Amino acid sequence: MPEKQKRSKSHYVKHAKKPRFNYESKCELNDLKKSSKGVLATANFLDYGCKREVFSLLQDYSEPEQKPHSTDQDIDDAIAKEIEDLKKENKRFQLVNCTLNNIMFIAIEDDKVNACDLVHKILSSLSRNKQRKTRFTQRLLPVSHTCYASIEDITKTASIMLKDMLHNTTPKTFGIIFKSRNNSSISRDTIIKSVASVATDGDKYAEYNKVDLDNPEYAIVINIIKTIAFMGTVKDYKCLSKYNIDELTKGFSGQSKPKVADDENKCDASNEESPPSESPEKPEISVAEPTETTLET
Repeated sequence: MPEKQKRSKSHYVKHAKKPRFNYESKCELNDLKKSSKGVLATANFLDYGCKREVFSLLQDYSEPEQKPHSTDQDIDDAIAKEIEDLKKENKRFQLVNCTLNNIMFIAIEDDKVNACDLVHKILSSLSRNKQRKTRFTQRLLPVSHTCYASIEDITKTASIMLKDMLHNTTPKTFGIIFKSRNNSSISRDTIIKSVASVATDGDKYAEYNKVDLDNPEYAIVINIIKTIAFMGTVKDYKCLSKYNIDELTKGFSGQSKPKVADDENKCDASNEESPPSESPEKPEISVAEPTETTLET
């Protein structure tokens, strides 16, 4: 009987299971457009695990709710549409190389997806359902605008970003969160004063837009990485643990069974293994009935 020929390594590489997303970066930091939007994510210690988790969250929560199908034609159309969406899946979210450890930017190429609403939806859903779907991701910050890291460009971008949100007569509060990495040419106080002036439009809306650093209604988040400024506005900043997904879901369980159920199963198993021991029979004690005695006189 002829010996079975061993297959080459290229055969197994060719037929290996491909990942759901392409985690390799195809865009550099300097290639970002001024109107780029996406999600700025930080990792605890493992970059690859954070990439996998963030891509999975963005894809799951950005998909529209599917309606029930009634006819075979609707099912065929839905299958064809799903196949077409899978082909475009890798083009919706694109990883940008930030050249820094434990920090990454995922650009959103789909115009129908709002980055701020999407991240708020993810964190609110996890907090409401008490689920933990991440292990290596620390923080998720939405980015609605990017620009060159200079005072003039940041001020101009802030005026575009905050015009529809803050420039009205509705009373509201706001706060500014600033963080700079690998850039020492921009002063933190200068940026905060400039953006605060844009938020109140000088003195025009100063009586309606008040600064509240404890619990602002709108938080203006500005992150500078090298020569690029990532800007966005978020809601419920303090209620959602400053958008720290690791801290927000710290005490929650994952998709598996909760710990309480596991403990109950262990208790049930232990009860089955060790049947309850019968209590020893107590000896019966007979009590003599009192006898009546009569005295004769």
